[in-house]
Amino acid sequence: MSPVTRILHYVSRLRGQFILGGALTLAYAACFQLVPLAVRHVVARIESGAAAAAVTDAVWLLVGSAVLVAGVRMSSRLVIFRAARQVEYQIRNDFFSHLQRLPQSFFNANRTGDLMSRAVNDINSVRIFLGMGLMNIVQTPVLYLGAIVVMSALDWRLTLCVLLPYPLFIAIGRVFGRRLHAANLAVQEQLGRLSTAVQENASGVLVVRSYALEDQERSRFEAENDGLFRLWVRLASVNASMQPIIGMLPAFAMILVLFVGGGRVRSGAMVSADLWAFYTYIFLLTFPTFMMGWVIALAQRGLASLQRLGEVLDVEPSIRDEAGAADLDAIVGAVSASGLCFTYPGEHRRPALIDVSFEVSAGQTVGVVGPVGSGKSTLVNLIPRVLELPDASLRIDGIDVNRIPLELLRSSIAMVPQDSFLFSTTIAENIRFGAPDASLEEVRAAARRAHVLRDIEDFAQGMQTVVGERGITLSGGQRQRIALARALMLDPAILILDDALSSVDAATEEAILKELRGARAGRTAFVVAHRLTAVRDAEHVLVFDEEGRVSQQGKHEDLLRSGGFYAQIWAQQQLEAEIEAEDVA
Repeated sequence: MSPVTRILHYVSRLRGQFILGGALTLAYAACFQLVPLAVRHVVARIESGAAAAAVTDAVWLLVGSAVLVAGVRMSSRLVIFRAARQVEYQIRNDFFSHLQRLPQSFFNANRTGDLMSRAVNDINSVRIFLGMGLMNIVQTPVLYLGAIVVMSALDWRLTLCVLLPYPLFIAIGRVFGRRLHAANLAVQEQLGRLSTAVQENASGVLVVRSYALEDQERSRFEAENDGLFRLWVRLASVNASMQPIIGMLPAFAMILVLFVGGGRVRSGAMVSADLWAFYTYIFLLTFPTFMMGWVIALAQRGLASLQRLGEVLDVEPSIRDEAGAADLDAIVGAVSASGLCFTYPGEHRRPALIDVSFEVSAGQTVGVVGPVGSGKSTLVNLIPRVLELPDASLRIDGIDVNRIPLELLRSSIAMVPQDSFLFSTTIAENIRFGAPDASLEEVRAAARRAHVLRDIEDFAQGMQTVVGERGITLSGGQRQRIALARALMLDPAILILDDALSSVDAATEEAILKELRGARAGRTAFVVAHRLTAVRDAEHVLVFDEEGRVSQQGKHEDLLRSGGFYAQIWAQQQLEAEIEAEDVA
C-alpha cells in the first residue's frame, strides 16, 4: 500500500471530522478577506474626511472582522488537530496489533529499538502532517484564490504584480521536496538505529558492566548520535535555505505593489485606500506563504514516516488462521509428528530439525533431551506455532496444527521458556498474567507449587514487589520459578517446560518436579531438560542428536538398556552427583 493510499484509508475513517475541519478552514479562508476590506474601508473614511463617529464605526468593523477571523481559525484548528490525534491513536493501535500477529522470525530480523522508533517518532510525524500540514495544504490555496478574486475586482494590473513572483514557488517546491524527502527518511532511519543502541544498552547493562565495556558502548552510542546530529544538520540546512527563498516571494510582491501602485495613486488611476488593501493582503499572505515552505517539509517527513510504517504494516503475518480451519471446541492434548523438518528463515546452513517423528497420547509426559543446538527448543516452539512449520508435519488430536485456530491452540498451551521474561510490574501481576481475574490466594497457591513463595515473602513488599525490566532485580532461579507459577495459574491441555529449571539447584528441581507430577496429571507435558533426572519419570523420552534428528526414543529404563547417548549422559550425571555428594559430606 502506498503512503498516500494508507493515509487516505485512515482519513476516511474520520471523514466526518475532516469534512467539518475542511469546511471551517474554507470558512476561515472566506472570512480572511474581511480584514483587508475593513482596512480599505477605514482608510477610505479617513481620506474622505468623514466624521470621527463614522471612522470609529469603521475601526470597530475592522476589530470585529479580526475577532471573527480568529474565532473561525481557532475552531478549524481544534477540529483538524483533534482528528489528527485520533488518526495517530488508530495508527498506533493498528501498528501494535500488527506486531502481535507477526511471527518470531520477523522479530529475529528486525531490531527492537527500530520498531520502537517507528511506533513513536514516525507515527508522531504522521500526526503533525495530518494536523498542521493538511490544514495548510487545504487552507493556503483557498486564501490565495479568495484574495485574487477580491484584488482583481479592485485592480487587475496590481493583482498581476502581486502574483508575478509566485510561480517560482512551484519550482522551489519541486527542488526542495525531493531533497527534504531523502533527508527526512535518512533522519528517521538513523533515529531507529539510535533507539536500538539505547534499548540494547538499557537491557544489557549488566553484561556491559561485567565486561567493563562502558567506554566502548559510549563510543558506539556517540557514533550513532553523531550520525543523527549530522543528518539533522543536513535537514536543517535544507529547511534553512528553503524558508528564506520562499519568504522573499512576498517581499518581491510588496516592492512591485509599492512601486506600481504608488505610481497609479499619484496619477489618480486608483485611490490610496485600494493600495492599502493590497498592502494588507500581501502582509497577511506572507505568513501562509512562509508556512507552505514548512508544510513541504512536514509533508516529506510524514510521507517518509508512512513509508517506514508501511514496511512493517505491509508484512503479511505468515502464521494466521487459514481458510478451512478446523471447527474445534477444545484440545485434548495428543501430539504426533511425521517427517517433521524445519529450517529457520534466512538460514543457509543445516536444518534445525530433520525427519522428526513421534506419537504421544493425551496426558503423557514427554522428555526432550539432547546436546546444545540439537533442536529441542525448536520442537516445542513449533507446537504452539510460534514458528512457521510445514503443513501436515505436526498434529494435535490428529489435526494438522496449521488448521487449528490460533486462539484455541495457544490458549490451550502453557509454556515456560528457559529465558523467562517478566514484565516490569508486581510479582502478583506477573503470576496472574494469563489469568487476570485470579485471586491473591490462587496466586499464592501457584507460587507455592513453583517453590518460590518463600522467596517472595522475604521481599519487603511481598507479592506487591515491582520487578525491574525483564525481571532484572530477581535471580535467574527466581525468574524461572515465577514464570513457572504463571504457567501453573492456567489449566492448559499441554504444558511445555523448555529447560525451565536450569537456574535452580538439583534439590529444588526435584521438589518442583514432584509438585509438577500432580500438576501434570491429565494433561500432556513436554519437558526439555539437560539434567536427565527431570525426565526419568516421563512416559516417553525423545533423544536428539547434533544434527536435529531423533536418535532414540522410549522410556527411561528402555533407553538405559539400549545404551547410546542417553545412557552415557545418565551415567556421567550420576557420577557427577555422587562426587558432589561426597564433597558436601
